[in-house]
This record gives sequence, structure tokens and C-alpha cells, in this order.
Amino acid sequence: MRKLRFLLVRLLVADLLATLVFFGLTRFVDQTGKITHGAGVVFYSDSPKEADARIDKGIALLEAGKVDRLVMVGGHRPQEGIVGSQDMALTAIRRSGYGARIMADVSSRDTISGLKTLASQPGLNNAEQLVFVSNCMHLLRARIIYQSVTQGGPNARTACAKASLNPVDIWKRAHYEVGAWTVYVLPESWRDAVLDRLRGKPSDG
Repeated sequence: MRKLRFLLVRLLVADLLATLVFFGLTRFVDQTGKITHGAGVVFYSDSPKEADARIDKGIALLEAGKVDRLVMVGGHRPQEGIVGSQDMALTAIRRSGYGARIMADVSSRDTISGLKTLASQPGLNNAEQLVFVSNCMHLLRARIIYQSVTQGGPNARTACAKASLNPVDIWKRAHYEVGAWTVYVLPESWRDAVLDRLRGKPSDG
């Protein structure tokens, strides 16, 4: 029993250290200072605090002239009857007044489908560069997925929204990313089945 407790403590310490290292390394994903132009792509979050941070970051990029428009993606939840990207777009419009420069993709339910449909988004026509807006941990995954699912698309840069420094929030986000990476590397049929279960089938509703 004592050996088991010792093993559990070691695993917990290793987990916390890995989380801290991952959180620290993803800080380097932020390219806000290098962005000079582009179209902003703001990813949906079902956390109100996280969504607010991403919306505020997108608006700040608009006001600074670093992007000329924002397109919200993700959050289509057929089983719940909501379209998260649309809700975020409406919030951003009310908060900023940039009604003509903020749009929503209402079909994507997750990061993968959102990235796959970027090229077909009217709001992104003729964009020379895309600027992904989310938290740093998510942006690392989004950028890698974008490079794997698109061919010849615009170059993408990343802009990190303000992140919570609460250790519990960091731990939860890091482990969410581990789960998301696990789903992404599954065979496509398995991955679709998991996403159908979690997000609802695209054809529903």
C-alpha cells in the first residue's frame, strides 16, 4: 500500500510538471507582435470566460489594424440547438460596433471541421493571411491541423487570447488538449464517431 501511494504521488508530480512545461512552451505560439495584416479566425469556446477573452482579442486586433475582419468558427451543437460561433459573433458586434466586419461560420462543430471549411468561407475570400485567435494551448493544435488539412491555403499566424493563470484552469485546459490530440490522431472513422457522440452529427437539426 505504501508503494502504491508513493507511485501515485510520483505520477501526480510528473503530471503537474508536464502540465507546467506544456503551458510554458505554448506561450511561444503567440505571434501578435508580428502580425501586420490578415483576416481573423476566432475559435469558439463553451466557457463564457474563455469566449470573452477570445472575442476581446479579436476586437483588439481589429482596432489595431492587424486584421480587417473577424470570422467566428466552431460551436455548432445540433443536439443542443445552439450555434456558438453565431452567438460569439453577435456578442462581438454588440461589444465593438463593427457589424460589417464580423461574421460567423455556422456549420463547423469543432476545430477540425472549422479548419477544413475555412477556404469556403465567404468572409475569408481573398485573405492573404489568416490570424487564428484562441488560447495558446489550442493554437498549437489548430496550427498543426491547419497545415495538415489545407493545401495551398493562406499562411496562418496565431494570436493568443488572455489566459487564466489559475492553476486549476491551466491543468484542465492542458488535459483537455491531451484528449483533443488523442481524438485527432484516431483513424478518421473512429474520430468522426467520437465527435458525433460529443458534438452531435452534422446532419442533425
